[in-house]
Amino acid sequence: MNTTEPDTAARLHARLVDLLVSRGTVTTERVETALRTVARHPFVADASLDSAYAPDDAVVTKRDHTGAALSSASAPGVVASMLEQLDVQPGDHILEIGAGTGYNAALLAELTGPAGRVVTIDIDQDVVDGAAAALASTGYGRVEVLCADGAQGHAPAAPYDKIIVTAGAWDLPPAWWRQLAPTGRLVVPLRITGGTTRSIAFDRQGGHLVSRSMMTCGFLAMRGIGAQSEPTIALADGVTLVLGDGRTAPPEALARALDEPATRSWSGIAIPSGRTFQHLDLWLATTCQGFCRIVAQISAVETDLATPAFRWGGAAMTNETDSLAYLTIRPADVPGILFELGARAHGPHGSDLATSLMDQIQLWDKEHRDTAPRIDAHLKPCDRTHLAAMTVIEKVHTVLAVAW
Repeated sequence: MNTTEPDTAARLHARLVDLLVSRGTVTTERVETALRTVARHPFVADASLDSAYAPDDAVVTKRDHTGAALSSASAPGVVASMLEQLDVQPGDHILEIGAGTGYNAALLAELTGPAGRVVTIDIDQDVVDGAAAALASTGYGRVEVLCADGAQGHAPAAPYDKIIVTAGAWDLPPAWWRQLAPTGRLVVPLRITGGTTRSIAFDRQGGHLVSRSMMTCGFLAMRGIGAQSEPTIALADGVTLVLGDGRTAPPEALARALDEPATRSWSGIAIPSGRTFQHLDLWLATTCQGFCRIVAQISAVETDLATPAFRWGGAAMTNETDSLAYLTIRPADVPGILFELGARAHGPHGSDLATSLMDQIQLWDKEHRDTAPRIDAHLKPCDRTHLAAMTVIEKVHTVLAVAW
């Protein structure tokens, strides 16, 4: 590091936190203070300072032999949002699933203070060693860093007032239920169905968990005993469907459908600048039969082979045979309006699927545009008599009940 870098790091650090505050990502003084106190660059030493303090960029810190990411430092904006969700109080006992670089554990230690306790665990010993070294070198050696499978938690230090998971979870393992205090909070990036993920803050309420807040996010999937692969279908070069849990679909027929000319229909529903529609895909995931997600690489979008609503994919529907439809958008020429929602369909029954999709978009716009659902989680076995009016999503250990 040359003589100008410390000053550069300090300025970039301050600018990052200022931005997160101005965006409304950081809403409490305690989280702001923690973010200003803990520098990020010592925890991502191999990254440039610009990368270390980029608000929306994760830093990959470990890859497998194919180049796929295994561990990363989450984007600071996501870190800050999840800390606000967690609502750490002085003296809290905290379990973090996914040690990563140790940066988040240092922030947790700042928030809970000397009277609290932070335990962070990771499945890879080299990740644990790196996090422990970074924590020790930055003055947070009191954080306990352990090598373990995150789905098993760490029973010796339980119960925990707060548990935070920094890897994508498909289920809520029994160990987390056992180790969470009776009035505790769990914040977890949960794959709900069909690849739709939300960071959810759950509060314990009697024998079940109740969502208090949620936000869109993306995380590397958990490994170990909590891992759960998502069923996918490759439709064409650069185009993939991510199916809902337990679903199957005929890949050859759907691939042929994608080769057929597409039909587009438009809803008339505009998305104004600054207006969120982050829960539209969750609405579709919990109301549309045959829900899935379509993911298209840039090459497929540029050739108009597939044009999902977002670069990371979009909500879609298939029937059980030969057709699909998915959410798409087009720019609006009206000042203050970003784009209009629509549907693109392929296959002999694609128009019917597009109609169903458009009907649900219209209903969302009329009744749910500004609302998030409530999601209750129940550990199996559980009483289901009161879940009849809710959308029920089955996991191995947990039943999720979604109510709009």
